Amino acid sequence: MREKKFRIKSCLLLVGVLFFTLSAVRADAVSNAQMKNLTADEMSALALKDSMYYHFDEWFSRFRGEINRLESAVPSLENRVELMKFHFNYAGLLGELCHTLAFTSKYQDDKIAEKFLYHSRQVKDLAHDVLDDDSVTESQEAQANLFLGASEGYIGIFEYGQGNLIEALINGFQADNHLERALLLDSKLVDAYFGLGMYRYGNSRLGGFGNLIMQGGKDHRLVGLNHIEHSILNGGASQPLALKTLAWFYISEQINPANKGLPQENPLSQKKTRQNAIALLIDLENRYFKEPAPYPHFQGNKELAIMKALQSVLDKDYVNAGVEFKKVLAIIDHLQNRGFQINPQLMQSVEAGIKFCKLMLLQTSGGEEKQSACVKVNEQMNFLNGGGSMVEYDSKKIRRELHAVFSEALTQMAEKMHCEHG
Repeated sequence: MREKKFRIKSCLLLVGVLFFTLSAVRADAVSNAQMKNLTADEMSALALKDSMYYHFDEWFSRFRGEINRLESAVPSLENRVELMKFHFNYAGLLGELCHTLAFTSKYQDDKIAEKFLYHSRQVKDLAHDVLDDDSVTESQEAQANLFLGASEGYIGIFEYGQGNLIEALINGFQADNHLERALLLDSKLVDAYFGLGMYRYGNSRLGGFGNLIMQGGKDHRLVGLNHIEHSILNGGASQPLALKTLAWFYISEQINPANKGLPQENPLSQKKTRQNAIALLIDLENRYFKEPAPYPHFQGNKELAIMKALQSVLDKDYVNAGVEFKKVLAIIDHLQNRGFQINPQLMQSVEAGIKFCKLMLLQTSGGEEKQSACVKVNEQMNFLNGGGSMVEYDSKKIRRELHAVFSEALTQMAEKMHCEHG
């Protein structure tokens, strides 16, 4: 993995899955001979599916080769459109790689940040060139707006992670306008709904000044969730990422304090969001991980296992939660053996999650056994209160809510055993 040593700032779930694939071609197996004739859209669909199995190197090489070929070719509008897409695919694949490596704003490297921004800005420049060309067709104009909006979304979230709020807001406004313009020109570009859904939901969920400026402080969580679902139901090529994103958002809504007291029939109620999260996790597994993986090196998808572990914790099913946390640890170990440099903080968090599940399953009869259990409960509470976590997340708001889930469970156990906090 020549790319494995690099790190990127703010590679949150919202970045890693933002707008990677915008094609309408299914990722079916193709021969090497056929591969040479594939378009940027067709290659991106294959690369997206392969990223689910942590197969990256081939696609970095192919995208780099196509970029070099097109930059050396005779200039034409068609070539600029393809070049725009390949630069975007390269940036998206970097995003998926850093998500695999569990990078956060605290685990970063300027080299990958520069490369990521370079390819994203190339997309913007090429999209503007396409839009300024007098011979541009309506279809090409729609695609240019789509990729322009997607790259602006990438850059906006990156700048937000850097603390550059003004730059983030400017790019966010532009992304919103260009994605909507793309749909106005071509309603079949359903992956634009994925981008808009991320934008609507993310701003509403995180709230604060950003949502006040971008959406007038309005709660557009349901609008965002429905947009993402629309892209999935209408065959958007970004389905794998859209499914993962939507599953995580519904898990997130189960811990959202804003949903407390909602009637069960409300789509944001704990009952409905739990049902949707579980259905999406099953769908993901059935679509991509039920059959034997296409690569012998694949040992499981850690993002899916993490979400299943979290859902089991929310359901207080600590047996299955422990099983899934152990799967995550095994997958991390396997990826490290392959040369992936996984964020050490993720390993620490998963190990803490395993300890938490074991602790919640303890049965004590009293005496020294109870005292030992109380010591372990206090150790876990001190770990959380000292800044530790069972799930890494950059957003302070989401991290606090996740912290509360584990902290409340430990507090209840401590009260049940009449432990003295120390």
